[in-house]
Amino acid sequence: MKSTPRRSTRRRRNSNRLFTYAFIIMIISVIVGGGYLLKKVILDETDQAIDDPPTQTEPDNNDISNSDTNSEAPAPEPEREETFTDIRIAATGDIMFHTSQIESAYNAENDLYNFNPVFEDVKPILGAADLTLANFETTTAGPDRGYTGYPMFNSPDEVIDAIAYAGIDVVTTANNHSLDTGREGLKRTVQTLREKGLDTVGTYDQNPDSRVLIKDVKGIKIAILSYTESTNGLGDQYLADELDAMLNLMTKENIIRDIQEAKDLDADFIITFMHWGIEYMEEPNDTQVEFAQMMAEEGVDLILGSHPHVIQKSDVIETNEKETFVIYSMGNFVSNQRKETLGESHELTEDGIIINFDIRKDEQTNKTTIENVEYVPTWVYRHKEEGRSTYTYRILPIENFLISDEISEVYKGRMERSHDATVSKMYQSPLWNNKE
Repeated sequence: MKSTPRRSTRRRRNSNRLFTYAFIIMIISVIVGGGYLLKKVILDETDQAIDDPPTQTEPDNNDISNSDTNSEAPAPEPEREETFTDIRIAATGDIMFHTSQIESAYNAENDLYNFNPVFEDVKPILGAADLTLANFETTTAGPDRGYTGYPMFNSPDEVIDAIAYAGIDVVTTANNHSLDTGREGLKRTVQTLREKGLDTVGTYDQNPDSRVLIKDVKGIKIAILSYTESTNGLGDQYLADELDAMLNLMTKENIIRDIQEAKDLDADFIITFMHWGIEYMEEPNDTQVEFAQMMAEEGVDLILGSHPHVIQKSDVIETNEKETFVIYSMGNFVSNQRKETLGESHELTEDGIIINFDIRKDEQTNKTTIENVEYVPTWVYRHKEEGRSTYTYRILPIENFLISDEISEVYKGRMERSHDATVSKMYQSPLWNNKE
């Protein structure tokens, strides 16, 4: 009966062992299963991070630095494209027609005048410019007054045809011979010039609203003003208001007024054409120098002089960081004045010049300047061919004809003298083509 309790004890021990083993197995299963689940979660989250990176609500320090740098750095400005407008202006001196010149152009067979051959040799030079200016020192009052030379000039209308043929665009008409044929002659001269296609400045057929001639040349606005210092006393017969209505007198008040008007009209470049000085004097006088300085200070870009009938020097006046080119006298472009008619001491009256000015406007700054100056010395050829009763007149560009076989050695010697005398008075600059 004692064995029964022993079996019971074994059963309890076995039961306890089974419970312990089961508990241990359960713990192990939990640990193993939990590790598996943890591993799976970690792997799943890693895969999710790779497929869909998290959205950052705030940038990190590096992102902030990059963002600030990008927002503060200015965008590079495009390089300024330089654009210019270039034109050429040609200018020359006094155009005069003495009696022998008028006779030389007359054809009795058809009762017509032809002055074109006088300008044939300079036509290519004048015509190549975009704008060409000269001083018209005569009147065209019509045939009823009779055609005359010095001292009271009246020329056939055909002289205007020849000037236009030569390529001249603008003539200044304010000079000491403007009133040679009176008020009516002055008015007819202006009207005829305009009818034949030339622009005029300096004298007027009626009281002008403006005394500033504006020429638009390829978009560059050129203002041209013209004045005379003298009327040979012919203006004294008119009241001051009447005279003022007909022509521009050279006074500081008149010039300053018109320069200001040119500025008000937004002129890019201002030219004054002055009929001044003393005849046959090789140097400008004090009045010319004083007025030139005044005009430069007032803003004139180019000062062209006439009347002395000889070449006077050119110069550059520097004022207010601006340069103004001045030639005090361009001499005679064509006339009968020479040593044969005035004497040996007046051979300089044969000398003339064409000056080419290369003008440039900077379209970005609107500044317009003289970029280059070219001097073309000229000489008035006068020759009476055998069998003719009149002379042949031609304006010769000297350099072209010094190598020509059609000009005699005697005339070439005179042309060389003329060339050297002219060039020696011209302002020299290494930037400019001085035609030496």
